Amino acid sequence: MISYLSGKIVLERPTFIIIDVNGVGYKVAIIPKIDLEVGQNIKVYTHQHIREDSSDLYGFESYEELELFDKLLSVNGVGPKAAMTIMSVAPVERIIEAITTEDSSFFLSTPGIGKKVSIKIIVDLKSKISGLKLSGAITSGRIKQEVIDGLSILGYKKAEIDKVISKLPEEIKDSEGQIRWCLKNLSKR
Repeated sequence: MISYLSGKIVLERPTFIIIDVNGVGYKVAIIPKIDLEVGQNIKVYTHQHIREDSSDLYGFESYEELELFDKLLSVNGVGPKAAMTIMSVAPVERIIEAITTEDSSFFLSTPGIGKKVSIKIIVDLKSKISGLKLSGAITSGRIKQEVIDGLSILGYKKAEIDKVISKLPEEIKDSEGQIRWCLKNLSKR
């Protein structure tokens, strides 16, 4: 099994990239929301899906995304393409939140996922998700989204928000404190 690839992107399309790894090109299916460029060096965690007639690679920016992808594949009725579709709809934290809060409407809003499969995902994965080491990522991801949403409502542009959030001190853990800090630093410009 190929666990990860590290190399230079030689071709980039919305749903796949080709990575040159020491002179060998690997075609890797990716989540369309990943922002990549030709010539960029990259490391992607991979899932190798082997069937009778093909061997496909699916790539992810983080190991947590790969773990979630593997968990989704363990659900009867969810194949690699459906799992990639689910993962392209929202960040890992939001998908895990939908599973833990039994939000079947989240999965129903995903193209190609019906009621039966959405319920199966929740039932099959609710107990397995606790095994993923994402609790800190879930909390920090949810807080970060609250900060982004709050600043957007106040009229700040995405570029301004991204710039100020990247400088947030790590010791400020709550969304209220983070928003206050961002507002203070945004007003200095």
